[in-house]
Amino acid sequence: MKVLVTAAYGHQGKILIPKLAAAGFDVRGARGTPGRDEEVLALGAKEVFVGDLSDPKVYAEALDGCDSVYHIGPGAHPREQAMGYAMAEAAKKVGTKHVVLLSLLQPFIDIIQHRYKLDHELALVQAGLNFTALRPCDYMMPEVYVAPAVEAGILPTFHEDLTRKHSYLSLEDLTDVALKVLVEGSAHYFATYELAGPDKIDSLAMAHILSRVIGREVTAVAKTPQDLIDALWATRDPNADFSHQEKIIRSIMAWYKDYDFVGNPRTLEWLLGRPATTFEQFASKAYEDISAGRQP
Repeated sequence: MKVLVTAAYGHQGKILIPKLAAAGFDVRGARGTPGRDEEVLALGAKEVFVGDLSDPKVYAEALDGCDSVYHIGPGAHPREQAMGYAMAEAAKKVGTKHVVLLSLLQPFIDIIQHRYKLDHELALVQAGLNFTALRPCDYMMPEVYVAPAVEAGILPTFHEDLTRKHSYLSLEDLTDVALKVLVEGSAHYFATYELAGPDKIDSLAMAHILSRVIGREVTAVAKTPQDLIDALWATRDPNADFSHQEKIIRSIMAWYKDYDFVGNPRTLEWLLGRPATTFEQFASKAYEDISAGRQP
């Protein structure tokens, strides 16, 4: 079985590709940056495809010979929406057996990226493809939640209201689900899975957990949209046009300011066949890795 994984060297690709390779898949990793194939091959991919996946013809080339695809649309990319449409068109053209789309929890809410994902889900239905849509909540990421607590005793919170509750999802759990869906194939055709971890937790409670795990006082600090833009694109060209990225970030934070973003863990735990990872379990493991000098 051959599978195409897009955004192959992103947060998920780094975890998922080794799992797919260990399960016996031939993995073709797609990325937009040329000249760095060795990074993807070192994860266990057999091939690397480099090209602009917003072009349906290019996407069809990337899919050629693949039985399935795990489509990760790069967040805030100016051509993210076009990539999703190109994926559906290309998969129909080449006859891809199974399309697994990384969507988002509650894609119907008024956030730009969520509307993109809902449009992509609709495009798969209209194309008549065998698809599975994974709808995850916010990800638990060591560099976002644990490293700043260790280094500076703060939990950066990228929405103004520290009492807004969110659900969080371990990337290990998410990639275990993606692996299961790709391995089992037809058992998951036409399924849409909302994936949320067990916590419904605000930033103040997260800071309390981090304080206990790390053994020092951690304070939740509200950040502005501009702070998040600067954090995500710290090395950006000051002359580059970042209007699209700014629009995406401001759309996300405007919603988070006024509403909670929570889900139910039952579907995730059913798919995993085990309890989902809690924020405290994630934080403890990430702190252990950071303390041991392991790359989080």
